[in-house]
Amino acid sequence: MIELFFKLILPPLMIGVATLASHRWGPTVGGVLAAVPAKGGPIMLFLALDQGAAFAATSSVAALCGVGGCAFFCLVYARVCRRVSWPIAGAAAYAAFVGCWLVMFPLSSLGLAVAFAATVGLCWSARRLMPEAPPVPRRAASTRGIPARMVAGVAMLLFVTTVGPYFGATISGMMAAVPTVAAVLALFTHAQEGPDRTIGVMRGMTHGLLGLAAFLAVVAATVVSLGIWVSFALASSTVVVVQLIELRAALRAHAALPEEIAAVPEAAE
Repeated sequence: MIELFFKLILPPLMIGVATLASHRWGPTVGGVLAAVPAKGGPIMLFLALDQGAAFAATSSVAALCGVGGCAFFCLVYARVCRRVSWPIAGAAAYAAFVGCWLVMFPLSSLGLAVAFAATVGLCWSARRLMPEAPPVPRRAASTRGIPARMVAGVAMLLFVTTVGPYFGATISGMMAAVPTVAAVLALFTHAQEGPDRTIGVMRGMTHGLLGLAAFLAVVAATVVSLGIWVSFALASSTVVVVQLIELRAALRAHAALPEEIAAVPEAAE
């Protein structure tokens, strides 16, 4: 029952929350919330319980390298989404993720410090290289399209969690970082709401990915010495602090928007 909750309920629930938050407080805020480790965190926990703490530590370092690939995914999608349709943008972003994944893969064998530094550097660089987008109007909260997003998220998650464990600790960790929630939000936002709002979501994701990186770093550093439950409790506390800092920055940016971009009615969608 617990595994069912973490696989089939929590990740799509976060997709729904992020979508509604994007409508209410802006796409950047939605992106920050979407990066909460509702997928990667449970996967690491399942690996720790099934395969042991050492396996989880190795997988967490590998997943940390994959977070850098997620940041590159967000950057490329934001860069191309104004010029191409959502299927082409998605293919380009996934190709960028795979390319970055292959480059980052050897770093997982060099230890936690190297992997964490490289990942933070990629997240920071992706944020700095994000294209500018004009402020987008706040939308009235709508549930239209959310069920389809949630179903797509579950399908992608089940594929990753089913295939990954067959390839060992390192590949399992890298598979856990495959951008599933980010991809669902990018593709659906692009198709339904346009490129400007998509860029905002991708910008928020690059902020939120720092929280995911911190979570994985804490697990990798402490799961063997402190034990599974203490380590994951500490990692969860860390990600809450980091995400609150990033969320506060996003909310400040939203509060600074001019009055003329106040909420638009549902009929204007």
